[in-house]
Amino acid sequence: MKKYDFIIAGGGMAGLSVAYYLTQSTLRDRSILILDREQKNRNDRTWCFWERGEGPYESVLFRTWNRVEFYGTTLSGLLNIGDYRYKMLRGIDFYAFMHKHLAQFPNVEIRQATVNRIKDTVQGGFVIADDEPLIADYVFDSTFALTLDEPENHNLLQHFKGWVITTEKPCFDITRPRMMDFRVAQHNDCRFLYVLPFDTKTALIEFTLFNKEILSDAEYEEDLRQYIDQHLDTGTYQIGETEFGVIPMSDVPTQENPSDHIIRIGTSGGYTKASTGYTFQRTQSYLRDLVANLAKTGRPHRRKSWFKGRFKLYDSIFLNVLENNRYPADDMFTLLYEHNTPAEVFKFLDEDTTFFEELRVMWSMPKGPFTIALFDVMRRKIFGGWSISKEQ
Repeated sequence: MKKYDFIIAGGGMAGLSVAYYLTQSTLRDRSILILDREQKNRNDRTWCFWERGEGPYESVLFRTWNRVEFYGTTLSGLLNIGDYRYKMLRGIDFYAFMHKHLAQFPNVEIRQATVNRIKDTVQGGFVIADDEPLIADYVFDSTFALTLDEPENHNLLQHFKGWVITTEKPCFDITRPRMMDFRVAQHNDCRFLYVLPFDTKTALIEFTLFNKEILSDAEYEEDLRQYIDQHLDTGTYQIGETEFGVIPMSDVPTQENPSDHIIRIGTSGGYTKASTGYTFQRTQSYLRDLVANLAKTGRPHRRKSWFKGRFKLYDSIFLNVLENNRYPADDMFTLLYEHNTPAEVFKFLDEDTTFFEELRVMWSMPKGPFTIALFDVMRRKIFGGWSISKEQ
């Protein structure tokens, strides 16, 4: 049975990122095996995120913007995002960057294989991949599936379908991405469009929903076509790339360190923010901390503040409002940006705010629905045997 220092189960964003940070640390000479059933050689997704300053992937960002458009119910137009930048990173560019970087390290092996089993043992993390037994000091696992049907938890989905279209007319302003556009029938859900311009005739148009039910392909496409026909002066247009994804928006308790030799990362480790579905930036931040602690102490644990557990409560309250249709989502997001600057909202969603800054943001939300949601969250969690996790 072959032994490695580290096995990474899942070679997507989280798996490749932990490999990257390991090779940027004093652990760069350790043996690393990355397992994934796909080759990661196509543009299967797009990550958009806001960030202050420069991050590790500046050289492969597809687009960067210093302002965004928002279209709500009573607020529409261009928003100044202060010292934040809204960044777009294509999956294919991220994968190519990672594979080029990791190819410099002969101790890093990438293997196309299906992970059949992961188990903790006294000797280390035990993995079976394509029926071959493997073992490592630590296994970083992004393949673990969360349980998303427990009644005490809020279990919504963020699902989306996007088209890259090329238009007859030059109808896009490359300096003005549409971050959220609610000018689509809501159907008692949260539904909005992104428009991310590549040039004056090319853009990614993405239809996003927060609810519990995946739509049929025809339903996503009908809303995409209606939006393009009503809000973009395209003339004729051609559909190039298509992307589809589903991200859990759940407050299910997660275990980043379920055993001595297994570390769950990405969505499996609770890195996805329940109220927004954002995962990319949180994964980068958490993995940097995890690898730094591993290099320093030999233990792959992040330092966590119990007080930051309050953000999990905020997320649960927000999910409760959405799940129970306590207030129209398009009106709620409009209030958020009417009464707070985008920088204040971004800081709050990044969980970088002080408690008093959080109170100011929360005060801009409708008081009655959120108060009812708070008590309902406590009822569900307490009677479901849940307590607020100390994890971030």
